[in-house]
Amino acid sequence: MRHLSHTKEQLEYVRINAEFDYVKKRALVNFLTNEKLNLEQHFHNRALNMLKSIQNYENQNLRSHLREIAIGSFEKVQ
Repeated sequence: MRHLSHTKEQLEYVRINAEFDYVKKRALVNFLTNEKLNLEQHFHNRALNMLKSIQNYENQNLRSHLREIAIGSFEKVQ
């Protein structure tokens, strides 16, 4: 059986290498999945911030327009 010990060691190295490849692939898949989720969240947040900014600008424009109408009406009444 002593002559098989070297072979067993080599088989163990092959098994460890295959396990390392699996772990490396899983780590890469996890990293890419997390990056994809982070990117989607970032895109969502940016779009939401843009929509909120647009809504604020529209509200400011509406208030400004209503103020102009009110001032114009008040001047006509005077």
